[in-house]
Amino acid sequence: MNSTLNNYFLLIFLGAVWGASFVAIKFCNLMFNPIEVGFFRTFIGALILLLAVLFRSGNLELFQKNSFTYAIIGLFNAAIPFTLIPYGLMSLPSNIGVIIMSANPFLALILAHYFTEDEKLNLRKTIGTIIGFSGVVFAVGVQVFVTDMSSFIGALAIYLAGCSYVVSNLIIRKVSDLPSDMVTMNTLAWGSIWLIPFMFIYAQPMSYEVNTAAITAVIYLGIIPTGLAFSLRQVLIRSAGTTFMMQVAYLIPVFGIFYGWALMNEPLKFSLLIGVILVVIGIAISRLQVETNSGI
Repeated sequence: MNSTLNNYFLLIFLGAVWGASFVAIKFCNLMFNPIEVGFFRTFIGALILLLAVLFRSGNLELFQKNSFTYAIIGLFNAAIPFTLIPYGLMSLPSNIGVIIMSANPFLALILAHYFTEDEKLNLRKTIGTIIGFSGVVFAVGVQVFVTDMSSFIGALAIYLAGCSYVVSNLIIRKVSDLPSDMVTMNTLAWGSIWLIPFMFIYAQPMSYEVNTAAITAVIYLGIIPTGLAFSLRQVLIRSAGTTFMMQVAYLIPVFGIFYGWALMNEPLKFSLLIGVILVVIGIAISRLQVETNSGI
């Protein structure tokens, strides 16, 4: 498994982009319900990548030999999490949501141990994961707890969304030899297809109260955190592996706090600096042996 400095830059970039997506989802919820957010996000992302593939004259591979794999990835990578996260954020603040999502590397470590040949669980990875997660909790500076049933269901929805991402990360490796934009386009297209029946049932276009911020946010979600970032996510999985990519969950809350300070005048606490240090140490420990073995 080849890991270079570019992998770390890509990891940080994805953390920055997906950290902003939680704020965007909160704005989307002002106008759209979770099913609508999920559908528009997948559809816009698929459309953007369709144009990208056509621009480079690539093979679309629509409904061909890998369609079943694309459909499964689209379900776990788009349809499920893109609807569960907006649903969870209807009853929870975004900082609680990102902490719940940051627990995903624990599941990624376990599943990668049993379903991959080159990402076995060991003490080093476990310690690095625990330190990184501790950094997230320290940085955000809040307790993860719920006080009513709606909050509990919201927290469960976000956690299940994170689990869905972990499962999709493992399946993506089955099409790792194909162009990332084409694979992501197909999986997002299937994500949209999965959600079409639910749109007929739950979409309420006649009741829309037009909100410019919500419309802008859903377009942003489709283009940047979905179309662009999901293609780069696949590149990172191929290059550095599932467990390395899942450590982006540690960076998302850190960037979320930064956006709150820069855009919403929220106080920048000293705990953020300590949290960032713990996150970096956690990632370094979990990758130490891999980097040594690769000769870097």
